[in-house]
Amino acid sequence: MGKKNIIIIIACIVFIVFSGILYLQPGGGKSTSFTGDTGEDILQDEETGNNKDGQETEEKDNKTDTTEEIAVYVCGAVKHPGVYSLLNGQRICDAIKAAGGFKKSAARSAINLAKVLADGEQVIVLSKKQAVSDNKNNNSQPQQDGGLININTASKEELMSLPGIGESKADAVMDYRLSCSFKSIDDIKNVTGIKDGVFNQIKDQITV
Repeated sequence: MGKKNIIIIIACIVFIVFSGILYLQPGGGKSTSFTGDTGEDILQDEETGNNKDGQETEEKDNKTDTTEEIAVYVCGAVKHPGVYSLLNGQRICDAIKAAGGFKKSAARSAINLAKVLADGEQVIVLSKKQAVSDNKNNNSQPQQDGGLININTASKEELMSLPGIGESKADAVMDYRLSCSFKSIDDIKNVTGIKDGVFNQIKDQITV
């Protein structure tokens, strides 16, 4: 055997022995690559999840606030007076609707239908006569002269409190004075539907 062949054999043996040593080391000679989430990534995911949970909780709380039920007592000139459960943020018009709507005698213009309701609130719907009486007592819109109703400035409810004056005649009086004012109480007979019979009933209760 030549010297060169011996050197080659020795080199092969050394290579095989060295490769075996490397193979027996931890990891089995296999390369390990970390392509998954790192601890930092997991922490960031957890923090993101917490933030999302917090946002969802806040949104749920907001939804709860807007869907909270309140109790409202509706009475007076409505069809079905009583206590009704409504949603937070609803208005007086919703409460009256829940109570079956207005009665014919209700003074609809005397109540603010757009007002937002509060829990435990009482909604009182006045009748037309009650509204007139309330206006007189509070003097909120002074249209009286010595206890008489001024036909130039009286509200529809006040006109309807006069004997023989219903809703249609009150509307006719208000339409008439849009074009011209009453110079004397006798001028009210110029209004359609108001003749001597009605005038004699109201002449001692009106003024100009």
